[in-house]
Amino acid sequence: MDELREGFHWRAALREHRTQRGLSQPEVARRSGLSLSAVKAYERGDRQPSRAALDAVLDAVGLSLDDGNPIRAGAGFAIDWRGVLDRRYVADFDDIKRQANDSPWPVFVTNQGSYVVHWNRAFELVWDVDVERDFPDPLTRSLLSGASIARFTRCIVNYEEAMSFFLGLVKGDPRKEQELEQPAPWNFDAVQRLFDGDPGELRRLLDVWEAAEPVPHKIHHQYRIVWRHRGVGPVLRFIGQLTVCDIWNELNWQEWVPADAETWARMASLPAPGRRPEGVPPQRRRRRR
Repeated sequence: MDELREGFHWRAALREHRTQRGLSQPEVARRSGLSLSAVKAYERGDRQPSRAALDAVLDAVGLSLDDGNPIRAGAGFAIDWRGVLDRRYVADFDDIKRQANDSPWPVFVTNQGSYVVHWNRAFELVWDVDVERDFPDPLTRSLLSGASIARFTRCIVNYEEAMSFFLGLVKGDPRKEQELEQPAPWNFDAVQRLFDGDPGELRRLLDVWEAAEPVPHKIHHQYRIVWRHRGVGPVLRFIGQLTVCDIWNELNWQEWVPADAETWARMASLPAPGRRPEGVPPQRRRRRR
């Protein structure tokens, strides 16, 4: 941006914006509610404006947030980055959900605590889960707490690779050093449920946790998932994409894009959650004697 460029003179830039718009100093003073002497002094360099006074002048000149930010920074004031990002990158959760629902491959949205806050039909098919039926309490829908549920972990063929990435993200949180014994507040409930899971899966996860390196947080990550449906069915290969879709509410868009034609074909024949694949006979219960 201009305010980072060596030799940028914010007073000259302010004057240039004013003259380009055909505004006189008296007109700017009238619009801003400031004295004419103050407006002149700001441009000449005789006085340093307060943040409120500078904002009033910028509004009077008619500068957008983007155009005014270099002048704010040049005058020594912090830039309103949230305002910039809110105007440039609209975060509309309803639109995010619509896009997820329209995707032909698994998409799920997670929040700061790795809770799944939205998912699509393809996600339920691949994971073999009816989320609202099987996990009616939203507090049970955390990927972290689900890491000790054998129903799901048995499906991950590349377990160490995939779990090292996700646990590395937990470790890599820049706000607080992460320990499972003393989890961050946003992970506390999920970790408690994690320890209530399958003991064998928990032991396996703890081994990966000890070896996993912290993964620095970025706007976009890519990872690999090799998934065996129901732990016994066909193998599906995905390229996982994790992208921040709402930075203020800390929402992440995660999608599993089929990595090959075989995965596309196998996804098309997956049974609905809880149903048997075609051609597989039901298991008969043995009679007690």
